[in-house]
Amino acid sequence: MNHSDATDTQAPANGKMLFADRAARALLAGRQDELFAPGDGWRQVKHNASRTVFRGEISGRDVYLKQFHPHSALRRAMRKAGRSDARREFLNCRQLAAAGVATTPALSACCNGRGEWLLTEAVEPSEPADRWHVRQLAAGSEGERAIRGAIDQLAELVGRMHAAGVFHDDLHCGNVLVQPTGGGAFRLVLMDLHRARRCRRLSRRLRTANLAQLMHDRYELTTRTQRLRFLKRYLAASGAGGSLRGWEYLVDRSARRHRRRQYAQRDRRIFRRNRYLTPIRLSGGWRGHVVLASKRRCAGSAAAGCTFTAEQWRAALADPDALADPARAEVCRDSSSYLLLRREIHVGGRALDVHIHRPRCRSPRKYLLDCLRRPRVRRTFRLGHMLLTRHIPTALPLAVLEKRRPLARTDSLLITEAAAGEKLDQFLCRWLAEKPRAESRLSPKDRRRLERDLLRQLGRLLRRLHDHGFAHRNLKASSLLVQWTVGEKPELLLADLDGLKRPLLLTQKHRLQGLMRLNVSLLRCGPVSRSGRLRMLLGYLRRPGAGRIRFKPYWRMLEDWSARKLRRMLESRGRRRAARRPTP
Repeated sequence: MNHSDATDTQAPANGKMLFADRAARALLAGRQDELFAPGDGWRQVKHNASRTVFRGEISGRDVYLKQFHPHSALRRAMRKAGRSDARREFLNCRQLAAAGVATTPALSACCNGRGEWLLTEAVEPSEPADRWHVRQLAAGSEGERAIRGAIDQLAELVGRMHAAGVFHDDLHCGNVLVQPTGGGAFRLVLMDLHRARRCRRLSRRLRTANLAQLMHDRYELTTRTQRLRFLKRYLAASGAGGSLRGWEYLVDRSARRHRRRQYAQRDRRIFRRNRYLTPIRLSGGWRGHVVLASKRRCAGSAAAGCTFTAEQWRAALADPDALADPARAEVCRDSSSYLLLRREIHVGGRALDVHIHRPRCRSPRKYLLDCLRRPRVRRTFRLGHMLLTRHIPTALPLAVLEKRRPLARTDSLLITEAAAGEKLDQFLCRWLAEKPRAESRLSPKDRRRLERDLLRQLGRLLRRLHDHGFAHRNLKASSLLVQWTVGEKPELLLADLDGLKRPLLLTQKHRLQGLMRLNVSLLRCGPVSRSGRLRMLLGYLRRPGAGRIRFKPYWRMLEDWSARKLRRMLESRGRRRAARRPTP
């Protein structure tokens, strides 16, 4: 399709229709009615409240049909005024293609009383850039070279788009296609332009906001060097003035604001009905929420790759009391505060290994408080999904249930996936010991490398928790799981969420207490040396572009706090022993 041709328009009896050229008009002759109500030859590939996307074939050409569903009164009024999303995306594609920006070829658009749609030609073969990026990260040095080439192309693509005066309000790698061109080469194609808008002069604020969206999308999967490489190429392609350091500061500050807004918006969706989570009702007064699908996939998670329905969950959770029966499951912990079971449940024909948490009420005062405040399991369910949204690995919370009577809550359950792995303290004692067992024997060089990677990652995990405003009152080595295969880098997973909280203000005391608890738990692991604990502290303090780290004041304070903690633990243990000692 030649985008250089002038846009051809037609005004039939059923409304105004835009065509890319005469060839597009001839291609769709007599098929306009089919595009309002796609039949059997069309396959639905995406659906949400605002639009539905179909894939089909017209005269041997693969095409995508995007139907828009404006629900608000403002959108309906704009449609009547001729300012539809379909028309906007059609014109944006044409303008960017004329400016040298690769976009999906738009064939036709229509908006009238019957509906609103856009028809584009399929870019084949292609793959979304976010999936392509994850696949290249696992491809070693060859993948790194491909990523460097993609960074340069993406910077030029965004730079030309901004130079043409177009602001993309939904700029992320999911809206960029990677199309192979042979010989290992590829090109990037921009799509989903219905939320883009054209400006006479694109201000620095709008440019920064667009770059912040893109940085937020890839922040966890890129390095600071890669982000600076992108920014340098972008400034050259867009012609924007200013220094590289100044733009880095502006984009980073805007990305932090954008990240807070995005995370807060996703947190509000946790207890709503959407494609990832839904409320359910069961017999006997049980109510709760269940997971239909997971957007974040942690290593070793089987449930994260599955899709469930509410009916499947109702069948699996039909008898909650039987699920939490200790006689039918493995008892992991049985205390006065809660019962922890491990068992297998079947949801939609899939067997899931899960943990079932059942809190217990210890006193009438606690029972009265539980009737008034948010359930403990509901709070843990929400915190678990908040961590996954922020790319902090933890066990996937699958379902939360509570049984209520008038003015009282009588029971509650939390079901989480049983994550595979070994507790951090046991893992360290097993693999880093000077005289390990035969099945866990490593060379001295491999032991040093494993210790370095694991303890630095431990410090980074705690830093990410604190950066996102979380504090843990009982974070220790036994609260973390290690997933590791010989020859690969280990991955840490936060398993214990009972002590997790999100205070209104995370103070320096919260940060030092978290470091102190981890340091004390590592003191009890014999193979971890003083340099290993210092490496954990450096992993917490080191940030991209921070330069030289003055760690000694933090180290001295950490050692003092840890010594006081150990004294209190020994005194408390002595008092408990004295209380258990029989009186003469």
